[in-house]
Amino acid sequence: MKKIQLLVGFTSVALSSIALALPTQPFYVAVNAGIFQGSFDAAYRDQTDLIPQNIAQTLQQHGYSEGLAVGYQRPFRNQYLLGAELSANLDSHNASYQSGAANTSFSNSTQIKNHFDLTFVPGVMLGSTVEGYVKLGLSYASLQDNLTSPVGYTPTMTRFNSNKSVVGFAGGIGVKKFVTEQVSVYVEGDYHDYGSVSFANFQNFTASYTHNAHIYSYGMMLGAAYHF
Repeated sequence: MKKIQLLVGFTSVALSSIALALPTQPFYVAVNAGIFQGSFDAAYRDQTDLIPQNIAQTLQQHGYSEGLAVGYQRPFRNQYLLGAELSANLDSHNASYQSGAANTSFSNSTQIKNHFDLTFVPGVMLGSTVEGYVKLGLSYASLQDNLTSPVGYTPTMTRFNSNKSVVGFAGGIGVKKFVTEQVSVYVEGDYHDYGSVSFANFQNFTASYTHNAHIYSYGMMLGAAYHF
């Protein structure tokens, strides 16, 4: 009986040591890739006609996202962890909309080109080698918007282009598996919200329009990190 008690005690200490040892490498670099959906709740508002020809349309950017991250995380009160991360991602494809026939109305193509996130990352050890975590912070994104519209009584197709940089909210939730003391893999769901963004005003025939959109995105990422 005494031997069994000693064995149980030794096993408990060993597992506790493992749980604390793996996350104590404070710095890490990571690579990630996954699927990405940017959403643009666009509003095109007629500023000229007595009966405004306003248009509301949701545009969606379905693409891929890949990037790099650097971070710092240390244990806090046994199974908890606190840290911060800076990441940079490139986002592919664009969202498009055409309001009617190609020769009588405008078309719009818009995209999130890339984003940089600075986040606070608290976590909790769910097992000896598994961590659950959340991310909360700020995101800086580069946007590109290209709109083509017929202008004038004798319509001439004209381009109205905008390039914008915006700051918004970044959040996420993920699970990380420590393969060794220095290597981990993870899966993560991300959300970004950049609020309402105004793009270049434009003309459609003789009517003037404003153009803005509420921009937000979702992503599902897979990644690997090296801890040191």
